[in-house]
Amino acid sequence: MDLKLIFLIILGIVSIAYLVSLYFKFSIYQAVLKASLVPLVLAVYLVAADKILVLIVLALIFGWIGDIFLLKGNNFRFFSIGLVSFLLGHICYIIAMYGFIEQFNVTVLVISAALSVIFGLTAFRIVNPVKIMKIPVFAYKTIILVMVIFALQIFVTSGGRFGILVFTGSLLFLASDSTLAYDTFKKKTKYGKYFLMFTYILAQLLIALGFAAV
Repeated sequence: MDLKLIFLIILGIVSIAYLVSLYFKFSIYQAVLKASLVPLVLAVYLVAADKILVLIVLALIFGWIGDIFLLKGNNFRFFSIGLVSFLLGHICYIIAMYGFIEQFNVTVLVISAALSVIFGLTAFRIVNPVKIMKIPVFAYKTIILVMVIFALQIFVTSGGRFGILVFTGSLLFLASDSTLAYDTFKKKTKYGKYFLMFTYILAQLLIALGFAAV
């Protein structure tokens, strides 16, 4: 059994254990398990990639830091730091994706940009964050959508396992962060915390595996 498979199995077990801890509200276990998720994804990437990209490592580290600060999500300062950390992680992903786009498909770019503007503005109006968070949330949502647009370009221009994994991962990120925004600023949904964490960790894993495949 190779190291990649071992770490994937451990990640699966820890992810399930974390979701179970959410259901039973075992707060101490939640913190430990959540803090272990992204480091395990990083371990998968490090053993799976033939060429390790610093930007992917940084993106995962920023994601891990964001997870740590969001453990105190009710604290405005911690939430803000976590948001900035995730933002930096997404920017690292965008820069890494840009390096693999030899030539943009202009038609797809224009259509995806238009759809992103419509989706972004609609989601922003629905969530309607508090005044002090309007600009940070708008900036964060914009970066997420730019990441999706770049991932789509990779899917269209490169295709293959790399394109499929990165694009699917970016869509899962959009789903996860949209759920987080809705639960934070609109109203908490019954299964929101499970959905956002499931899509989040899967998003990190798929993007990491995608870049490991190139």
